[in-house]
Amino acid sequence: MKVIIFGAAGRAGRAIVTEALAAGHDVTAAVRDPAKLPPVDRLTVARADVRDPDSVRAVVAGHDAVISAIGPAGRHANGLYSDAARAVIPAMESAGVPRLIAITSSGVRRDDPNHALWYRCLARTLMNELYGDMRLMESRISESTVDWTFVRPTRLTDDPPTATYRVQDGETPSGGWKVPVTDVARFIVEELDGHRWSHAAPTLAQ
Repeated sequence: MKVIIFGAAGRAGRAIVTEALAAGHDVTAAVRDPAKLPPVDRLTVARADVRDPDSVRAVVAGHDAVISAIGPAGRHANGLYSDAARAVIPAMESAGVPRLIAITSSGVRRDDPNHALWYRCLARTLMNELYGDMRLMESRISESTVDWTFVRPTRLTDDPPTATYRVQDGETPSGGWKVPVTDVARFIVEELDGHRWSHAAPTLAQ
């Protein structure tokens, strides 16, 4: 499969690139600054900015699937996620690219019954703007014609992968609050072929 990954220079994006290449996919890393990615065999690096629809349109064509691993440097999105939806969806639809897997967060669902009290407070205060923009991105994507999946991990860690994480559609697994980033990357790559979570929001936690 020919896969393009936006946000490939970030923490989750790099993990997804590694796992997608290991699975034998042809991978394009779409980044604002190609110099941030070291040369890797079989990896194509393309310059693109999700806030620039023309640059997105130029790199999306010819792929079978898009993975969004974008994220801001801090806790404020400043419209990054919703801007990405405005750029990526029209580019995919015009180029006939059918599949989109986008990373958001378990914090997107305000009324998740399994959120701890401390997390509910955090999500409604310090992280409110960030999660609000993620919700806006999800809304715009879900109204499109693409085959979407929203992967909503709990807190990402750099712990070794366990393969024992739990997944629930649209709801945090009870008691879960973290998950290794490599586990999330492997889940996404498996979903490229599996299509088990089409038009769903799998939420991942240990």
